[in-house]
Amino acid sequence: MAVRSDGLQTEKRILQACVRLFLENGYRRTIMLQIFKEVQVSSGSFQNLFRSKDGVLLELVNFMFENQFGMARSVAGAALPPACHAL
Repeated sequence: MAVRSDGLQTEKRILQACVRLFLENGYRRTIMLQIFKEVQVSSGSFQNLFRSKDGVLLELVNFMFENQFGMARSVAGAALPPACHAL
């Protein structure tokens, strides 16, 4: 299922708000209602994009690792160990 442009904007707003809320409150103390209010999104819209708060965290972790390994690949090139290529 392709995400429409407005869905991408909503996803970006959710991710940005969650980064701030997770840093301010901690992951466990950030509740879904805070996210919904911060982003002004319904629970249904949120769940269509991420399913749960864990889904947001997973997306943020994936983004972080993709960037870190991408930078490592650009520096080390083919010299990276095989474990890094599997990611």
